[in-house]
Amino acid sequence: MPRSLVLGNGSLLATFDQNLLLRDLYYPYVGSEDHTTYGNVHKVGFLVEGKGFSWLDDGSWTITPAYTPRSLVGASSLKNQKLGLEILSEDFVDPLKTILIRSFTLRSLDGKEHRVQCFFHHDFHLYGDKQKDTAFYEPHTKSVVHYRSKRYFLIGGTTSDPVTCIPSQPLNEFHPLYEREDHIDHCGIVSFSIGKAKYRGLEGTWRDAEDGVLARSPIEQGSVDSTVEIDCLIHPDRPTSLSLWLCAGKTLDEVHDLQHMILEETPEQLKKSAINYWRGWLNAHDHHEGMPDELTKLYEDSLLIIRSQTDNHGGIVAANDSDIMAFNRDTYTYVWPRDGALVSTALTMSGQSEAVQKFLTFCSSVATPEGYLLHKYNPDGSVGSSWHPWYNAGQLQLPIQCDETALPISAVWQHFERYQDFEFLHQMYHGFVKKGADFLLQYTDPVTHLPLPSYDLWEEKRAVTTFTTAATVAALRDSARISLALGHHRHADRYQEAADAMQQAFLFHLYDEKEQCFLKKLDLYHGEIMNRDTTPDMSISAVWMFGILPANDPRVVSTMQRLASLLLVRTPIGGFARYKNDVYQLTEKLSDALPGNPWIITTLWYAQWQIAYATTLTELEEPLAWLKWVKSHASSSNILPEQLHPISGAPVSVAPLTWSHAEYVRTYLMYVKKKISLQEDTKKN
Repeated sequence: MPRSLVLGNGSLLATFDQNLLLRDLYYPYVGSEDHTTYGNVHKVGFLVEGKGFSWLDDGSWTITPAYTPRSLVGASSLKNQKLGLEILSEDFVDPLKTILIRSFTLRSLDGKEHRVQCFFHHDFHLYGDKQKDTAFYEPHTKSVVHYRSKRYFLIGGTTSDPVTCIPSQPLNEFHPLYEREDHIDHCGIVSFSIGKAKYRGLEGTWRDAEDGVLARSPIEQGSVDSTVEIDCLIHPDRPTSLSLWLCAGKTLDEVHDLQHMILEETPEQLKKSAINYWRGWLNAHDHHEGMPDELTKLYEDSLLIIRSQTDNHGGIVAANDSDIMAFNRDTYTYVWPRDGALVSTALTMSGQSEAVQKFLTFCSSVATPEGYLLHKYNPDGSVGSSWHPWYNAGQLQLPIQCDETALPISAVWQHFERYQDFEFLHQMYHGFVKKGADFLLQYTDPVTHLPLPSYDLWEEKRAVTTFTTAATVAALRDSARISLALGHHRHADRYQEAADAMQQAFLFHLYDEKEQCFLKKLDLYHGEIMNRDTTPDMSISAVWMFGILPANDPRVVSTMQRLASLLLVRTPIGGFARYKNDVYQLTEKLSDALPGNPWIITTLWYAQWQIAYATTLTELEEPLAWLKWVKSHASSSNILPEQLHPISGAPVSVAPLTWSHAEYVRTYLMYVKKKISLQEDTKKN
């Protein structure tokens, strides 16, 4: 199930499904240590006096997930006619503190007063599994705490219209909070149940809520879960507010302090502060007038979603949707240097500097002594899982993709071009760029001057590809520019000469005169070229994207026209496949009309070429239509997936995919820039 809301601050990331149930909870790294894990949810239910009981996922609710405009604060609507209940759910992670707050505004639909029992179930899998955990009720703070080792999660809440208000129990001198807290009492949790879950047939304490009476068991260890109850009155003439919070920390004192801050500041004030924070963050980015409002909103939401996927230590994760585990028992919650570099390009274009600097510093810290980057990394900098072998066909090989070393080097230059930060450039040159560029020089075939084989962009074929070669030429060229900017003339000459030689080899070997197109790949063995592959692949767009040739070069034009003809998905959904006969996540039968699932990324690459090629405002109409196509396939909360089902248009694979949002940002900004340029040309003429 795709994620409908993602909320985070770089240390705590929470994801919610279409039913507004918590599905993933990452802490202390974005994308690492999912304390819910694949397939599990934290259930929410309501028992309305005289109306009955309902869980949010039982099919009786009409739910529309959404964000508060220009912020990472939810503004989702929920309605249940049977219960006579309407709810506005404003969920957010505090921008600076590791706190998730769920603020509910409840209204009566039948014009009568009702008592509502609100149940919140928490199914933690601390450190990613369900063992050796403890959960207990703490009566002074009226909270439930789950902990194991150095992971603590405190659950608390409050309401504006309590049915009853249970007083906090006083402390004795031996209690850890006795001398360190200025106590703030509040009306919140009135009952609780703590027990075993997913162990010996036990489903969990959420079952205990369905009769409206929780068992009040105060502690359990091992495979545990908990359910808490907050009761409130809803009135016919005014709304009732209720807030539930989850504080994450590494000690009991830390989570207690976070709850104290919530009570001192109030959830309402923290919500307002969060909205102001994210709007201020967006205001630091470039803004554009004259674009359709819905496209600008998706642009801003994409920037915010990208930020939610960015860890405070620098890693930019590809996605956080753990449901992809069903495909390969692994996730996208890794830092791919390639994805991160392309996301960084979008952030640089939009005016964001801090996240880009952190990501590039991350790359510098994880690069091997030899200068290359591996397949992917965990957000803490450790090496991630991989399917690239070190040994193949009886030969030792490097399990790498050269584009993953090349693209971050180019991202360094793009950042410098925009911000002219010589100090950061100097740091990156000595820590990353020089050794990365030197590796790319060495990892070159001495006969053809092409890069030696490595795995392709799609991580499927080991060969010499157009995409990787173009990225390598660009990286060597940008390394020369960086060296020259810092006064390293000898290195600048060396990198530029290598870039020129590789570009000439690229144009000679990777263009097919007969087919009038660039190749997807070729096989290279000891300087001998074999198996020239003309399979249409949208990644060939790298020829113009990375500046090897201009967008209007006849070779580029013929190539892009061929790609458009052969990769267009000719169903009512439309869009472009990655390459001909792409079966990844495909459930329909391949055909000429269906070369593969449509991807957001590849469709936007084609739109980007149209923008780059355009010489009149009329020629910008089609790429604008592709931007609108992307918007039409975003969720109600503007979440973009990796792929779409070619018949239903439903999201396929992960959602959100950070890269999809980044390509939308790039395309939007390219369109705005080109439109302004053409408008100015029109005025001059």
